[in-house]
Amino acid sequence: METCPYCGGQLISCGHFELLRKGEETKGIRLYRIPFVQVPNMCALCGELWPNFFTVPDSEWKKYVIPELQKKILCMSCYEKQKTLFPEGWHLKQ
Repeated sequence: METCPYCGGQLISCGHFELLRKGEETKGIRLYRIPFVQVPNMCALCGELWPNFFTVPDSEWKKYVIPELQKKILCMSCYEKQKTLFPEGWHLKQ
């Protein structure tokens, strides 16, 4: 899970661990290890930490979830609220 400061990949599998261990420089700059910090998943609406994941078809997600939230995590409760708010979908009919 630790990020490689050379390539941005996962340090354990990218092949740069030995360079860091030896303290070698790249382009005249000595890079240091980046500690792993676990950032919690949270619902974008209510802030619930570590919500249970669930799946819905993409077409349904795009129908009920407004664009600003479509690439975010929602808990099941907030997803159901979106469906209640927009029973016909969030798109305005023209």
